Amino acid sequence: MAEPIALLGGGAIGQLLAALLARQGVEPVIIGRPGTSREVREHQLTRLDGKRFRHRLCHLPPESMAACQALLVTTKAYQAEQALTPLLPRLCPQTPIVLLHNGMGPQQRLAQRHPDKQWWAGTLTDGALREAPCSVRHTGLGQRFAGPLGEGGTLPQGLAAIGFEMDRNIHLRLWQKLAVNALINPLTALHRCRNGELTRPEFLEPLTRLSQELVQVAASQGVVLDAAQVLALGLTVAEATAANRSSMLSDIEAQRKTEIEAISGYVVTVARSAGLEAPAHHDNLQQVLALEAQSLG
Repeated sequence: MAEPIALLGGGAIGQLLAALLARQGVEPVIIGRPGTSREVREHQLTRLDGKRFRHRLCHLPPESMAACQALLVTTKAYQAEQALTPLLPRLCPQTPIVLLHNGMGPQQRLAQRHPDKQWWAGTLTDGALREAPCSVRHTGLGQRFAGPLGEGGTLPQGLAAIGFEMDRNIHLRLWQKLAVNALINPLTALHRCRNGELTRPEFLEPLTRLSQELVQVAASQGVVLDAAQVLALGLTVAEATAANRSSMLSDIEAQRKTEIEAISGYVVTVARSAGLEAPAHHDNLQQVLALEAQSLG
């Protein structure tokens, strides 16, 4: 019998992936926080066609995790490193650890600190809405890619079964995803608007500045992007998800910590290390941090 795929993080994306795996006959398990109990829960996925898929899902504490064919990390960026700490000694060196959070930074730090592990990164653009603790709605079909941050490795069968494609140049996709996040998330949070409102004329100038700065910073890391294409991609995503609230806006509204430090903060940090300036990203970083502090009280 094939080993299960473990998911660290039981939010909307984690539950969506678990349901997709279960539908394909791949056993998923959710890894909870230390000290949580081992239990089987009834879960529900509302599919894109409106049909409901019910399945039972095992939830385990970190100390109960056994061998798995891959570990998918679906936590927020700022949670990933701490959440992984109790699991790393339990993972064999060959097990791919696939980081799926927004932004960048944790991927590079983890790979540097734990070079004995198989670090992967992935991107997916599916929409998912958590409607209840164990109920998630699939709100949009997206693209799914994963690839190793180092040399070698093959795509786990379970990931291929749910539509992930292998991409050995995953670094480029991470920068492309970072670009979209850095254009859309901070502005929607600061202006308290849905994604589609960023296509209005008054946002063209700030989006253009953000695109130009990000391309310069990416170039300092050997990543070639085009500012016009980055801007067009950001606007395309904003239009395609026009009715959506970004994850950053949702976090602010729910008085939660945001991923701004892994998005705008990463751009600013890399810019400084390369002797560059990214004032538009720096302004977004500082303003969202201030808004976050205010919302957290």
